[in-house]
Amino acid sequence: MHIMLATHGGFAKGIYNSYQMIAGTNDKIQTVSLTDEGIEFFIKDFQAKLVPLINEEVLVMTDLKGGTPYNEAYNYYLKHPEKMRVLAGLNLPMLIEAGLAMENLSLDELYELALTAGKAGVDGPAEDSDEEEIEF
Repeated sequence: MHIMLATHGGFAKGIYNSYQMIAGTNDKIQTVSLTDEGIEFFIKDFQAKLVPLINEEVLVMTDLKGGTPYNEAYNYYLKHPEKMRVLAGLNLPMLIEAGLAMENLSLDELYELALTAGKAGVDGPAEDSDEEEIEF
């Protein structure tokens, strides 16, 4: 099982660095970024990183549904639906949960865990809470 982080700019590398700070290095997590080098460069890099994983299951986490990283991942998924899942909305809680659980779950279970953790990681203070009582 592998996780591929596919994003715009330096987001993939940045969020993976944050993951490493919290959870340690994981050589089964890779990054690929759409940069100013352009879409063609991104596509070649993305495909080159997936070629060695052709017999592996891969969860691709992207930043933005409908963006180039998502669209390319989804295109690859359509050709390899048995070995790949794609999701959008990458955030740190999602990556931490999935990265720590990836060796113990099936691809579909990992996909569902990532979606659930990602959604749960988006929150804010309750409107009826008294934040003045919180000590920092």
